[in-house]
Formats: sequence, structure tokens, C-alpha cells
Amino acid sequence: MNIQNPDLMYRLLVQGVVDYAIYMLTPAGVVSSWNAGAQRAKGYTAGEIVGRHYACFYGAEDREAGLPDINLEIATRTGRFEDQGWRVRKDGSAFWAHVVIDAIRGDDGVLVGFAKITRDITERYQQQRKLVEAKELAEAYSRQMASLSDFLDSVIANIPASVLVLDVASRTILLANQQAQRLFAQAYVDIKGLAVGDCLSPSVAEYVERQTAHAAPTRAGLDDAVLVETSVGPRSLRSRTVPGKQPNGEGEYVLIITEDVTDELAAYAQIHHMAQHDGLTNLPNRNLFNERLNNALASSAEDGSGVGILCLDLDNFKNINDAYGHGFGDKILLMLASRLRKCLRDQDTLARLGGDEFAVVLPRVKRLEEAQQAAQRLIEAVAPAFSIDGHSFAVGISVGIALSTPAGSTAEQLLQHSDMALYEAKRNGRNRHEVFRPEMEAAARVRRQIEIDLRRALHRGELQMHYQPIVEKAGNRISGYEALIRWRHPERGSIPPIDFIPIAEETGLIHELGSRALNLACQEAATWTNGETIAVNLSPIQFKSSELVSMVALALADSGLAAERLELEITESVLLDNSDGNIRTLKALKKLGVRISLDDFGTGYSSLSYLRSFPFDKIKIDKSFVQEIGQSREAMAIIRAITGLSSSLLIETTAEGVETEEQLRRLMEEGCSHFQGYLFGRPEAAENRMQRLDWPVV
Repeated sequence: MNIQNPDLMYRLLVQGVVDYAIYMLTPAGVVSSWNAGAQRAKGYTAGEIVGRHYACFYGAEDREAGLPDINLEIATRTGRFEDQGWRVRKDGSAFWAHVVIDAIRGDDGVLVGFAKITRDITERYQQQRKLVEAKELAEAYSRQMASLSDFLDSVIANIPASVLVLDVASRTILLANQQAQRLFAQAYVDIKGLAVGDCLSPSVAEYVERQTAHAAPTRAGLDDAVLVETSVGPRSLRSRTVPGKQPNGEGEYVLIITEDVTDELAAYAQIHHMAQHDGLTNLPNRNLFNERLNNALASSAEDGSGVGILCLDLDNFKNINDAYGHGFGDKILLMLASRLRKCLRDQDTLARLGGDEFAVVLPRVKRLEEAQQAAQRLIEAVAPAFSIDGHSFAVGISVGIALSTPAGSTAEQLLQHSDMALYEAKRNGRNRHEVFRPEMEAAARVRRQIEIDLRRALHRGELQMHYQPIVEKAGNRISGYEALIRWRHPERGSIPPIDFIPIAEETGLIHELGSRALNLACQEAATWTNGETIAVNLSPIQFKSSELVSMVALALADSGLAAERLELEITESVLLDNSDGNIRTLKALKKLGVRISLDDFGTGYSSLSYLRSFPFDKIKIDKSFVQEIGQSREAMAIIRAITGLSSSLLIETTAEGVETEEQLRRLMEEGCSHFQGYLFGRPEAAENRMQRLDWPVV
């Protein structure tokens, strides 16, 4: 090696420096040389970095801002760029660097590159930052200490609680903030420096003395609220006392921090009340009802008395809500709550459980008759019509009664029993009361089992349709059939519709059941070659579904049955329940091309407005009137009125339940156009249905 060569020695010196990153850049900023200090500082070997742009040493944000090019431009323009800032190592870590970039020019002044020197001064930078932070902290602390006295005075003056400091020995008030002045002091009297007994009213002075009498360092928590007659009136106060020694060593003091919790307690009481009472009627809600019921049961266990439960449900209340709006319904509930409350004893609890459901706890009941009498009083109280905004509303209530047993009953059992009795009251005609009997529990289990089995039957295909012929007077022929659903249980045999249809309606299964019946009837009728009509009953519950019209349209489309061959039978209760909405549904069904029949006419409300509001295709005379032909003049008069009305409106009539030739003859004389009953045939499966008359119609 020629150690006399100065260029070589210089290069070796630069390459051997490890404390400084020294490297060359081309005019474009590309690294062209790399020393050991650069490798140590930045982590790249010469082979990894030579040929790359030096911008890789900058953070992403600096690169986006164009700092690498800006710094080279400054060095090019001024000959030198010097700065400090964050740079990035190969492993992604950052260090604080002192950077110098010198522009290197040839003898002709042309830029040939840049010499770049970078030193890692992170440690020095951090030390400087700590010194700056320490200085700033000291200055801030100095400022804080300078204003601490004013700050503490301001805090104490504006703290929401009342603050009093008493000298223990002299009972002199050393400090009183604004709240203490307002709450404790007489008007316009500055109590600071005065003795407690000299400047406070007797009631306030007594309260303060009582709070400080037993002040001790170990005392924890707050005293219970105490009602005190203060200078602003009676207030509920809660205090904390803290003893201490005065800093000048001249004695002891006691700090009293007093909160006015009057509004807080009132708010808590309101929240507690709202959590246990119904928002509309202000009656106890389900939570408080359960609490009162459990308390009554506990008391009855001690004195040997009984506890009665009344479950109440309004009859036909939904019709009022639907027809007049919930505003009217709420007004009725308010008036109802007032009437019911007046019929009960002070110790009884009337609660609203939700909607139009109410319940009553009757504690200390000795005889069943007491609960029955209470139920009857409630029924009678509700009976008079409610007059609201010029409208008169009549509602009734059904009541279920349950009484605790000497052996003991749980709250859950009593509620279940009273609910079963309520179900029985509704089933037996509503607006009445029923007492729980053990057999009701068995009946409830049967209903539950029927519901379970019915769900299974829908999936297993156990349901089928039977068809009863409908005979047309003109032509003496079978013009159609009524489709009647039948259920043959694999274990219990044939189950009558009266035993499962009401349960399907209660549980909502009627929608699936009705859809199944409609689809089966349409599919089977579509195979009949004589064009007979098929009549399918619709439950009033089905009209609550917005899918009813599309369900009928789909059944027709899937089966291919002509719409005019399908006759949908509805009862008058459909028109009573949400009549406006249901009339719209009936018109939509009529638009499909199906026929609409009014079933059981004459047994319900029989309002002629129904016939005026919708063009029915047929009216069906209930079999109860047909069966009384010859025994009841009233039945005959009703039949005559229905047929006369139908004739005037050009509506067909079908008499149901025709069993004798005499009934048939009388009905034909009155102008009935169609007949149905055992005289012509019983409901049979599709393959066994009667397809022609064996004898001519009289």
C-alpha cells in the first residue's frame, strides 16, 4: 500500500470513521459511497444501499412533503444544507440526526455530487428535551404556586357543597364559602369570625354542633340525610366532618362539608316511583305487583290467612284502539283505573301489567267468596259506558280468580292459576269471572300439547280437507263444496276443529294452518271437471296479516284454479275488528276475482252497514235458525228478513244445517238459493265426496 498517497489515506480515514455517517450522493441524490459510520448509524451495508436514493432515510411523511429534494436544492443553491431531524434506519426505527449536505463542484463549477455527513444525536436531543421539559415544569409549578392561594379560595368559594371550618376550642367560624353563607347565615350577615351560637339560627347551630361533636380522623362515609330548617327553608342535608390541626400550631379545627341533597332525594324517589309504577295510569307495574304479592304471601304464612289474585283483561278494547286511536284508548284506561281502584280495599294492590291487562293482589282473604265479590264489583264498575270527547264506549272485563292454598302457594303458581281462570272466563263468554279449578291446569296442559302436536302435524301432513256439498236450488245440482279441515292424530285419532282451531288462533298457527287449508282446497278443486266452486273459511286472525291477499293469489296461481271458482267465507267479527282496514283487504281480494261470502249471518252484530260497505256475493244463514224452523217464530222471521234483504240486494243465500225435507221445503219457500247440510251429505275426503244428488230437490 502506498501510504504516501494522500487521496488514498483520506479515503481510508473516511471509510474507517464509525461515529459519523459519511457518504457521497450523485447529483440526483443516489448514494454512491458508504462508510462504516453510515453502516453503524443506519444499518445498511454498502452493498444494500449504494445505488438507492437517499430519500429512504426519511420518514414517510417527510418523503410525501418532498423534503429530500428540497434539502438537496438548498445545498445546490447555497452550497450547504444543515439541519436536525428524525431519520429512519433500515429496521424502521427512528433516530434524531444532525445532518450536513455539502454540494461538491468540479474545477469548472459543475455540480458533481454531494457529501453528506449524518450523526446520531438522539441521546443529546433527549437530554436537551428533558432539560427543556424540566424548565417548563418548574416555571409552570412556579406559576401554579404563585396563584395557588387565589385558586384555592376560588374553588372553596364555588364548590357546590357548603364548607365550614370551625375552631374547636372557641367554636368560631374560621372559613365559610358562598354556599355556607347562603344556606346557614342570617340575611346579610358575614359569619366568618363569629361564634356558631351567635350567627346561626338555633336549628342550624344544633345541626352543626351535632355534626362536629364526634368528629374523628377514622370516620368514613357520609351521615344519613337530615331535614334541617335552614335560611332557605327546610332542606335535606348530608355532612362529612374532618378534624385537623391548624398550621400555626395554635389549635385544632374541624372541617364540615355539607351537601344539600333535597333535590337528589326527590329525584331518586321519582326514579324509584317510575321504576315501580305504570307511566300512564300511575298504578303499580309488574315489578311492584310481584313484590306486593310476595309480601302478601309471606304475611299469610304467618297469620294463616289466604291471598287472592285477580287477573283482569278488557273485552274488545283493541277495537276501540283501532277505530279511534290510542289516544282514546289511553283515556279509557285512565278512567278505568280510577273506577277499579275505588272498588278495592286500601290494602289491596291494583296493578297494570301492560296493555289492557290488570291484576289485583287481595291480601288476608279468609273465604273464596271475598275474592268473587271483589271480582264482581270490578265487573260492575266497568259496565257503565265511558264518555270521552262526545263518544260513548262500552267495554267489559273478564276476570280470573286464584286463591292461595293452606299448604302454601308461590307467586308464580298463583299467577299461572289466575291466568288459566281468565282464559276460562273469556272462553265462557267474557264479561264474567271464573275461579281456578285444578282441572283447568289439566286443560291447559292439553291445550299446550295440542299446540305442540299441531305444529308437528303441519310438518307431517296429518291435516287434510273434507268437502261438504252445496246444493243449488235452480237445476237441482251440486254447485260447489265447503272445504272443512280435519286432523287425524296418529295417537288420539280424529280431533274436532273446535278443539284445535281456537288454539291455532291464540298461538298464531292459524296463519300457517289457513295457508295450508287454502292451498290444499285449491289444488284438489282444480282437478274437478264439473267446475264446482270451493268455499274456504278465513279466520278473523288471518286478516291481521298483510300477506293474506298475496297468499290467496299464490294459492290460485300454484293450483291453476280459476279465481271465480274460489269462495272465501268470513264472519261478521272480521268487519267489526278494524273494519276500515279489513274492508280494504276484502276489496283487494275481490279484485283478484274470487267470491266473498258472509258466514253465520244473523248470529253476531248483523249491521246492515256491512252489506252497504262491501258487495258480498253470498250470505250464509246460520244453522241455529234453520234448526228452529217450525219451533220458533223468531227464527223464521229472521230467515225471512235475511232472504228478503238478499233478494233486494241481488245476493245469493245459503242455508246451513239443513237436515230434513221439511226444513228444505220451508227454506225454498222463503227464497233461499243454496242449501248445505246432512240432508245432502256429510263432509268427506275429496275422493269420497258426493258428486251428484241421489234424489231431486223438493
